[in-house]
Amino acid sequence: MSNPKVDQRFDELVSQVHDWVESAVALDEGHFPSELLSDLRDLVEELKAFMDDDESSDYSRADVLEVFVTPEMGEVMHRFPKVRRLLESAWGSQLIEQIDEESAGFDPEGDDDDDD
Repeated sequence: MSNPKVDQRFDELVSQVHDWVESAVALDEGHFPSELLSDLRDLVEELKAFMDDDESSDYSRADVLEVFVTPEMGEVMHRFPKVRRLLESAWGSQLIEQIDEESAGFDPEGDDDDDD
């Protein structure tokens, strides 16, 4: 049976991850701010704590990791290796592979090859 309070907490965490990704995508190539890396580390810890909470047993590890599996996160990982290392350290290489698969062929610029 689903707990609305737990569902709301999960939705809030998902929203925070999406906001974080949007902020990271907006960055220029190069230096990655330590505050943003710290924010990601905090989000990962909050999600791990959420998974360990007995009340959140309706959510599996796969549900939580799915939050990170987006083409945009793939772009961020590609541009900023610190993010890749943090996520791999926190969740394992399987998550990295899922993100890479999801972002394969993703063109953040939106350019089409149909110009011929």
